Amino acid sequence: MVQVFFRIWDAMGWCPMHPTPRDLPPAPEGSGLKTRVAGDSGAVARRSARFMRLAWGVVILAWVLAFLALPHLPEVIPVHWGLHGEPDGFADRLPGALGLPFLTTFIMALLLVIPRFDSVQISLIPFRDSYSLVILATVSMLLCVEVMALLIGLGVNVPLVTLVPVLIGLLFIVMGSLMPHIGRNTTIGIRLPWTLASEEVWKKTHEYGGRLFVAAGVVVVIGSLVTGIWATALMLIVILGTTLYICIWSYRLAKTVPARD
Repeated sequence: MVQVFFRIWDAMGWCPMHPTPRDLPPAPEGSGLKTRVAGDSGAVARRSARFMRLAWGVVILAWVLAFLALPHLPEVIPVHWGLHGEPDGFADRLPGALGLPFLTTFIMALLLVIPRFDSVQISLIPFRDSYSLVILATVSMLLCVEVMALLIGLGVNVPLVTLVPVLIGLLFIVMGSLMPHIGRNTTIGIRLPWTLASEEVWKKTHEYGGRLFVAAGVVVVIGSLVTGIWATALMLIVILGTTLYICIWSYRLAKTVPARD
């Protein structure tokens, strides 16, 4: 039973850039460890395993909360809201309650699978802890959305139109903070033909773009709290504008830097 627990624990700590848990060598004899940490024993691997286990914990919590709320929900609940927060889509209680945890699980699985097809996968290994943190932040945001949706279904007045943009702004702050530490790859980051063609363009784009994403996230968070029903519109304008600007800035930079690598 203990071995089964450690097998599951190792599997939860597995990151897409790690070997599969069953392929890991056993822990050194006399080390006092029942099993080896998923991947390797370096600091990056330990952080990666920690973030992945937390992410799986969030996914499990999403299902637990949905099943706990299920008996208390009305027969029909809102599942979609318009730009200004008015419900415009409804579903029966069972699919309505389980839809978001299913979506969270699907996105978690998708984020685990995508790097396995990365054409420059080896470059992901040094910052796999950053990728694991992106996964954790993403599923955590979806969990918060699920909690708000369930509360609305239970009749609680939740300012969804304000809180969702705040969550997305926080996600952008996390992503922006990580961007300067992400090496060139085809899975995450500002993946444009000219950034993938040059290490220098990639590095400068992500250093500058990371600061812009953090600033955009802060503007979205603060602006959403003061603009009320216009929070979603503000979020779209700021995020799309920032993304478009950094793409143009990066392209102009690439024109001045010869692609040597």
